[in-house]
Amino acid sequence: MRPDLRAYLLGDDGRRVFGPGPVDLLERVGELGSLRAAAIDMGMAYTKATRLVRDAELAFGFPLTERTVGGSGGGGSRLTAQALDLIERYRAFERTSRWALAAAYETCFSGFADVARLGCVVMASGEGARFGGELGEKLVAPLAGTPVLERTLAALPADLLDVVVVTRWDAVEDLCGRLGVRCVRAAGPRKSDTMRAGLEALGHRAGCLFVTGDQPLLTEKSVRSLVAALTHEPTAIVRLAWRGRGANPVLWPSDTLGALARLEGESGGRVLLAGHAELEGRVRLVEATDEWELADVDTPDDLARLEDALAERK
Repeated sequence: MRPDLRAYLLGDDGRRVFGPGPVDLLERVGELGSLRAAAIDMGMAYTKATRLVRDAELAFGFPLTERTVGGSGGGGSRLTAQALDLIERYRAFERTSRWALAAAYETCFSGFADVARLGCVVMASGEGARFGGELGEKLVAPLAGTPVLERTLAALPADLLDVVVVTRWDAVEDLCGRLGVRCVRAAGPRKSDTMRAGLEALGHRAGCLFVTGDQPLLTEKSVRSLVAALTHEPTAIVRLAWRGRGANPVLWPSDTLGALARLEGESGGRVLLAGHAELEGRVRLVEATDEWELADVDTPDDLARLEDALAERK
């Protein structure tokens, strides 16, 4: 299954004045040196070819062909400078439109038929020094009897997302193995290393959700709402929020993933938004069901508070 597109330019009256047929015709005039020869090459009646060129000239207000004289064929036609400019502009417009169509199709139909699901990178490489114990221990620490990371993973619906956990810790890798969740190693300790490893593991996607592994009260309902928001607006940057304040996780559309993969150091996606009005204007917030969905685990006290919040939820 694949999308298709025919890019047309319409006149003020709504009629087509330029599109795939006329541009092909003009390009063949340029190659063959004759409107008649171009029409024959396309299997088109000469009267139709002249009408297409005339209608376009009337719409644009300048000539597209000019007569040539002499030569073995007794003369013909060549393209005007305005026609060459028009062809270049139209082909650029067509390429851009096709790219946008493909991106929108992959997003709107992600997980449908043979279209790949959206990606999801679970960030699980942090040392968790404030939590104490072994490095990365907080991710496998029990929260009401279930590891923190396992609770986070439970909120990520497999029918919508292809999930990869990125870590540096054996305990996290072991947990993922028991749960049957894909896990890869980050090449370095920086946040950018984790993001890049996840994106490389997922390959081409129409969008990618970045989730911190220590966000155990995140709900599947909210994740589904994030995906639905991107599906309805394929260029949006969708963030979970509480009372209008954006936080994690963040769902990024396809045209931003290359820039995310090129980040360096401890910079996360926020650095792309800072000072970039166009990207900031694309941010859409999805309200969480409660403020605890946005909470992460930095210390044992945080874990205790989340355990109390979980008990109140139930």
